[in-house]
Amino acid sequence: MSALPNRSPDWLLTTVSAVRELMIRRLEAAAADPEAQREMELALEELDVMWEELQGQAALLTRENERYAQFFQFAPDAYLITDAGGNIREANQAALELLKAPLGEVAGKPLSMFIAPEDRVGFLTRSVGLMFGAAGMPPAWRSRLQTLEGAALEVEFAVRAIPLKKSGIGGICWLLRPRA
Repeated sequence: MSALPNRSPDWLLTTVSAVRELMIRRLEAAAADPEAQREMELALEELDVMWEELQGQAALLTRENERYAQFFQFAPDAYLITDAGGNIREANQAALELLKAPLGEVAGKPLSMFIAPEDRVGFLTRSVGLMFGAAGMPPAWRSRLQTLEGAALEVEFAVRAIPLKKSGIGGICWLLRPRA
């Protein structure tokens, strides 16, 4: 998702603090040179300003992420996000209700596990076609979903690939709508 390394949020604060401490030690060591001292003081001020700006950006990103998570979780339609291999990574509340399963029973499982056995081959054919950009593959189709309880339900799948900037498809967003 991000070009930044997958680290805890504290890594940046630790790094900035270490750089700041190093600069202060050098400032104290270079106290005899007024020009070097002024340059270090300016660099410290700039570092403080950059840190404040980063904190503001981090707060903004956190709010945006929370807003997206709430929108996704409470959307009236059932949404699933799968990885490129078809394994469920995210499911909103409507999808969990449709599958009659808690998130722990769904996350990490192949979406094909929730397709009625007689529809599975056609479903997998369409899924693989999406990954390879097969021409003529409809972006929506009907199939039967099978809940963990074994009940079958006809649904319409509408899909969209989630592209990665450099390496193809990162996953698939699935909209599931029950049909009578």
